[in-house]
Amino acid sequence: MAKEKKSYDLVVSITEEVTKEKIMGVVERAAVATGLYISRIGGYSRVKYPNSVHWHFKRDKKEPGLIDATFWKEGTKFWLIVRNNEPQWVHDTAPLLQKALEGELAEL
Repeated sequence: MAKEKKSYDLVVSITEEVTKEKIMGVVERAAVATGLYISRIGGYSRVKYPNSVHWHFKRDKKEPGLIDATFWKEGTKFWLIVRNNEPQWVHDTAPLLQKALEGELAEL
C-alpha cells in the first residue's frame, strides 16, 4: 500500500535569470497582494537545497496555519508547500499566492 503524502506542492514558474535579490521583492509584493504577511525567512534543507530561501506566510499571528515557499536558484525551482492537515484558508489561499507570485515574476 502506498504511503499517503502529507503535503502537496504548487510550482511557480521561474527562469534562470531570476536572482535571490529579485525574488525577495517579488515575494513581498505577492504576499501583500494576497493579504498575507511573511512570518519567517530562512533556509530549507541545507543539504538537499543549499543556498535556498524559505518563507512562511500567515494571514494572522493568532490564527493557525501557514503556507511555505522555497526558492532554490541553483535548481531553478520555486514552489509552495501545503500540508494536507492545514486549515481550509491555507488550501484556498495557496493557489492565489501562486498566481500573485507568477504575476509579479511576469513584471520583471
